Amino acid sequence: MATSILSGVPKFQRGGFGLLLVAAITSALLADQPIAASIALGRPFAEQLALWQPISAVAMFPNGELGGLIGTLLLQWFVGGHLEARWGTRRYLTFVLASAVFGYLVLALVGLAVPAALAMPHGGTMPADLAAVIGFGVVHGRMQVQLFGALPISARNFAAILAGVLVAAPLLRGNWPDTIPLAAAAALAWLLARRWRPSADSGKVAPRGAKQRPRHLRVVKTPPKLLN
Repeated sequence: MATSILSGVPKFQRGGFGLLLVAAITSALLADQPIAASIALGRPFAEQLALWQPISAVAMFPNGELGGLIGTLLLQWFVGGHLEARWGTRRYLTFVLASAVFGYLVLALVGLAVPAALAMPHGGTMPADLAAVIGFGVVHGRMQVQLFGALPISARNFAAILAGVLVAAPLLRGNWPDTIPLAAAAALAWLLARRWRPSADSGKVAPRGAKQRPRHLRVVKTPPKLLN
């Protein structure tokens, strides 16, 4: 009997899916509308006292940046889903949203001193996605994971590499302000994840009682043997 190509795909947890859905709908409908200037984080934060923007910015990618939804889809599904299954939807959403709002708040405060930081609108769920990556690395620590049959790597190192890529990407594009909310969100996520990290069996990446771990990201209990 043939095996379905989707047999190893994990369940998309409802918190991560809801975050993606809200961002997708808001971005698709409003990103090119005048109201977008009030939702995304930008100059109105200081000029018009739009103090809600660090919160509302999480829900919308600025016009021309909707490709970021693809990153949210992949990270919330394949990485954040493990953390949400571990913590539950309420704690998971509190974790990623608090980190993202904090990241945008730091950028907003920097923009008060350096107006160029808010010259362009900023928004989107990438700080929340990065928080999910950091949380995964902290909670699952030194447990080995295997990505699509590749060589095993610890969850901590996997998260560090991916986080480094995400934070460095805006710098490579010459868009330094976008690095600020990512770095700030990662810092708060690291602190919160360490506080909420379980003291025992922290290496599990699937819900308790699961009969089979996802094939795309599975635990390797023993390190691979070196070939002579």
